[in-house]
Amino acid sequence: MAADIRIEDDFELAVAEGLSFRTLYVRVLESERVLAPEISADELRQRAVEGSIDAQIGWARRLLHGAGVDRDPDAALRWFKLAARSGDAEALNMVGRCYEIGWGAEPDLAEAADWYRQAADKGHAWGEFNLASLYAQGRGVLFDEAKALTLLVRSARRGNPKAMNMIGRFREASDLPRRRARSAALWYRWAAERGCFRGQFHHARYQVADGRVSDGIRWFRASLAQAPADFRSEVLHMLSAHPAPELRELASTEHARERGTNG
Repeated sequence: MAADIRIEDDFELAVAEGLSFRTLYVRVLESERVLAPEISADELRQRAVEGSIDAQIGWARRLLHGAGVDRDPDAALRWFKLAARSGDAEALNMVGRCYEIGWGAEPDLAEAADWYRQAADKGHAWGEFNLASLYAQGRGVLFDEAKALTLLVRSARRGNPKAMNMIGRFREASDLPRRRARSAALWYRWAAERGCFRGQFHHARYQVADGRVSDGIRWFRASLAQAPADFRSEVLHMLSAHPAPELRELASTEHARERGTNG
């Protein structure tokens, strides 16, 4: 395995043996706690003003993404912070996201880590995952694989499939003494079965490596069906150069489908 592989880059060109590793940026998604979309913007804002924590978070999200209202990241951060005063773990995590990404404030990774830590201390799966990602990369905190893995395990136990996938990357690529590379396959399978497209990709390549090409193709297709464009492009480029003809055919079929959709 390439010596410079980094555990936080949870997609590598690793299906075709002998290909050099090339890393991609890991996208960390915010959690999915939202209010029902049928609530009007005016009603949601009114509930937020009246003190509903859920409404404050929901209103902040609409402002952040411009969902039915003018996009206003500055106001979104203010509302997330207001909700966070109650100690709500989701709000704490979202303030961390704002500081990490630069929504409504200049990016400040150390500040983001502080907010993630508060959310993680309350058992918030995404707070744990996001803080783990910072430790795994040494961004805003000192690089610490052991702390990252501990947080990922906590997040995975709460059902976070992205954490399961990242644990697979630890087991496969980390230099930690208890690396247990063989267990990577199990973590990838659990992530794949719970819908993580990266986990589906890794599970697929393990299936192929084990000689189960047809099963691998099924999981590659599942991953490609929901993966973002940059991830799809890298996977298809890789599959098109794979020694297995079935995988090259899969890449060709997917390329043809893309041309048909775009044409």
